[in-house]
Amino acid sequence: MGRGKKKRKRKQAQNREEKAKRGKHVPYNLANSPRKMNGIKNRYNYKSNMHNLIYKGGCFENVKYQASIITECNFKNSKLIGVDFYNSNLKRTSFKGALLKDVIFFNCNLKKTDFKNAKFENVVFISTNIEVANNFNQSGNATVISQYPRMNISSKLAITLSELANDESIYNSRVLHVKKNKWNYWNMKLLLDEYGKDLESALNALTRRNNKREFNTLYSYRRFIDSYLKRC
Repeated sequence: MGRGKKKRKRKQAQNREEKAKRGKHVPYNLANSPRKMNGIKNRYNYKSNMHNLIYKGGCFENVKYQASIITECNFKNSKLIGVDFYNSNLKRTSFKGALLKDVIFFNCNLKKTDFKNAKFENVVFISTNIEVANNFNQSGNATVISQYPRMNISSKLAITLSELANDESIYNSRVLHVKKNKWNYWNMKLLLDEYGKDLESALNALTRRNNKREFNTLYSYRRFIDSYLKRC
C-alpha cells in the first residue's frame, strides 16, 4: 500500500472516530477480512455493510442491525442473545450450530441463509420468508408472524410512548417507535402479549430513569421490565 493510500485511510479512520465522539452515527463497513471476529455488545448498527466476515464462536448481545447488508458471513457456533435484524440482507449467511436466543428477524432476506443445527430460543420471524432459507427447522422455539397486528394502545400507554419518543437514546433505535407519533406495533404486540397491563407501569418507570442508553433491542426492554417487576 502506497503512502498516499495509507494517509487517506488514516484520515478516514480519524474522521469516523471524531464523528463517533460527537455522537453521530458511523456505519460499519468491512468485507472479505480473513481475521476471525469476536462479536459485539450493546450496539445499534444502521446501514452496516458486512460481507464474507468470520464470527465463528463469537458472542453478540443486545445488538440491532437496521437496513444492513450482512451477506455470506459465518456465525457458525456463535451465540446471538438479544439481536434484532431489521430490513437487512442476510443472503448466504451461515448460522450453523449457533444459539439464537431472543432474536428477531424483521423483513429480512434469508435466501440460502443456513440454519443447520441452529438452536432457537424465543426467536421471531416477522414478515420474513423463511421458505428460501436452508435447513430451517421450526420445531424449536421459533415463531413466524406474517399478519399485521391488530391492537389498541391505551391512552395512558400512548402518552408514555410519546414522552419516550422525546429521548434520543430511546427513539433513535426505533424499537418502540416508527416515527415520533407512530408506534412499532409489531414490537408493542410482542410486549403486550408477554406483560399485559404491567407494560404501562414499567414503561412509565422508564421515563423517570436517568440512564436510557443501550435500549437497542426488544431484549433490552424485556431485561428492564423483568427487573422492574421484580422490584414491585
